[in-house]
Amino acid sequence: MSRTRYVESHEPRIEIVPMIDIMMFLLIFFMVTMLKMIDASGVKINVPHAASAAPLPKATLTITVKKDGSLFFEGKPVSADLATQTIRARAHDAKVDVLIAGDREVPLQDLLHVMDLAHAAGVDDVGVAAVR
Repeated sequence: MSRTRYVESHEPRIEIVPMIDIMMFLLIFFMVTMLKMIDASGVKINVPHAASAAPLPKATLTITVKKDGSLFFEGKPVSADLATQTIRARAHDAKVDVLIAGDREVPLQDLLHVMDLAHAAGVDDVGVAAVR
């Protein structure tokens, strides 16, 4: 009696459905993460409320003023001189709009100082961020 073993040969298969599920999960995860990351500049402030606040066209430059008077340009701390130089350099190439996002507890004098910096750099269109 001879015993014969039958060996079944299976070629490996790549399962596509689980791979698609994982890719969809990653896509949704990164989309939700990016939506949470889209913020004015990454600097946490309490923007003041205004009854007549209107949506502005997308500002080219955003300057954030915190309670202590520190300035942030595109999420990075800057001095007043550096902010003026940067605005002047960008205004030289094209028309620039400046949006000032100030905390609700920032003194008016600090906001006016930032407006003066923008005007000194040659920008005429300056807006102040507020929520409705």
